[in-house]
Amino acid sequence: MIAKKVLLVGNFGVGKTSLIRRFVLNEFSEDYISTIGVRVSKKVVSYQNETIKLMIWDVAGTNGDEKIPKAYFLGAHAAMFVFDLSREETYLTIDKNLKMVRDLSGLKDITIVGNKKDLLSATEIDNVIQKVSVDIDLITSAKEGDYVEDAFMKLTAQALK
Repeated sequence: MIAKKVLLVGNFGVGKTSLIRRFVLNEFSEDYISTIGVRVSKKVVSYQNETIKLMIWDVAGTNGDEKIPKAYFLGAHAAMFVFDLSREETYLTIDKNLKMVRDLSGLKDITIVGNKKDLLSATEIDNVIQKVSVDIDLITSAKEGDYVEDAFMKLTAQALK
């Protein structure tokens, strides 16, 4: 079995922990509990005839100004940057935030996920996509489970590159 360290990063309250809970436990909770520091979850997945143990590092969200300890990023095989489709402040500075993640992790490709699609109409989502300055890999809903598995499979594929 191959073990891969993957990161979930992004501003506070964008749904990183909810995405992980949906993926690992197939659960969702409306309760918001802020992650302090980092929380590590594990899930074994099958991908292209390989069994991979994902070590999913849920890195505490920031409001953009705080420094995240570099140690969290060391040895990461892949990263997912999550933003909240319903909160403009979580994606307007996405370029700066992605540069910080790349600098800290050494990773070039980062999976970009817009979460909380259940809070917006299709037209509103299209408007957000137009505003975001980078290509979005997936639009997810941790609450409804939409495309969560796909997002983690994309992350798994990146970890194996």
